[in-house]
Amino acid sequence: MLVLQLLPYMDDRLKSAYFSLLTTSPELYPYFVQVEHLERVNGFRGFDFQITLRAFPTVGPHISVGEDLFTYRISPSKVELVEYKHIKGPEVYDFPPNYLDMLRKM
Repeated sequence: MLVLQLLPYMDDRLKSAYFSLLTTSPELYPYFVQVEHLERVNGFRGFDFQITLRAFPTVGPHISVGEDLFTYRISPSKVELVEYKHIKGPEVYDFPPNYLDMLRKM
């Protein structure tokens, strides 16, 4: 449920991160997001959470364009991106020849 709530925030960050790499915005599907770590920040009775997610965005017919790591702090009043890391991608050899136009000139 947390992943579904965070998808719009993740999509916004991915659009800006991949803007210089791709000619189109990447898509992020919930089944391509892994929960790496989740903790309650203030202990047992707190409602502040910190969650780390590993995401694998795609373009076209599910062509993987990379790997990204997000860490969010979630409280009842706001969602805050604590850390974002672009791990890898996109790689030219991951794209079929008819989808190479989605890559910007590198």
